[in-house]
Amino acid sequence: MIPGPSRITLDQESFKALASDVRVGILKVLDERRQTVTDLSNLMGLSKPTLLEHLEKLQAAGLVKRIDEGRKWIYYELSDKGRKILHPEKVSIVVALSSAVGLAAIGIVSLLSSTYGIFGAPARVQGPGTEPADLLAGGYQAFSPGTPEFAVLLFALAAGAVGVGFLLRWFGIHRRDRFFAQLGAA
Repeated sequence: MIPGPSRITLDQESFKALASDVRVGILKVLDERRQTVTDLSNLMGLSKPTLLEHLEKLQAAGLVKRIDEGRKWIYYELSDKGRKILHPEKVSIVVALSSAVGLAAIGIVSLLSSTYGIFGAPARVQGPGTEPADLLAGGYQAFSPGTPEFAVLLFALAAGAVGVGFLLRWFGIHRRDRFFAQLGAA
């Protein structure tokens, strides 16, 4: 089962724009990177006037935007709406990766705190004459903030969040492929 909403909702303009195999092909190409009309014409084997007609329909639906940087070339790229239709999983990926970064940062702080006694926590030193019972009596408990075990736990959670991000990306790619396949079958 793919996480996230199982259906992609399209407005009438978007649905009409995606009713053409050529326009779906344009979206697939623009999903890779922005292109000029000449680039798209060469890649897709279409005349420029035909391609411009399709691009206008995609622009009217808000799926593609025209980028005129005042230079010789005019580029076309997916709009935010077009990206959201093709990649609805991206928000979840950002959340997962942000969580991973936050957990790793907290783990680093916890490790520094336990090792060097910074941020007000006493350093854990076990040397001659220091028994584990003495550490427990001093308030040390496994997996409590400021311990190496806690830092390792946070790093493991961060790695898990990165794994979830990659899994969401994999599901997103397959979901997009299924979406395009369903459009082609319609």
